[in-house]
Amino acid sequence: MTIEAKATAAAGCGFREIRALVTELSRRLDAHQRSRVAELDLTPTQAKALEELGEPKTARELAAVLCCEPPNVTYVISKLEKQGMVVRRPHPLDGRAKQLVLTEAGRELRLDLLRRMGTASPLDHLSHEERAALREDLLRALGRGD
Repeated sequence: MTIEAKATAAAGCGFREIRALVTELSRRLDAHQRSRVAELDLTPTQAKALEELGEPKTARELAAVLCCEPPNVTYVISKLEKQGMVVRRPHPLDGRAKQLVLTEAGRELRLDLLRRMGTASPLDHLSHEERAALREDLLRALGRGD
């Protein structure tokens, strides 16, 4: 191995391989999610909205979680509302705002979605302890760990 190759390998400390592995895992998780969402005839944004509406939220709160503009959320919620999955109710503390609340059908669809997302996941072969350790390592890598 040349001096240049040794220096390059030492400087990387496995960075390139880690980046490639994280990218591959991300792609597999994304493909898994897309296939599960498609089984329910939802768009990815509709599925994410259902996931996030475990508790009522305003359109502005949902937009912040989904990293999009409130008009985009309005469009997504209107579609879910037409399907009978979501209703808009007056906010209990702010008379100007409406809360987005899942209907019974919406709660059932959300649970079905969550069950499907957890089935045959690219992480299924890991034990609970291994998934917890991976989560902690990822949080630390993102600067969000202890």
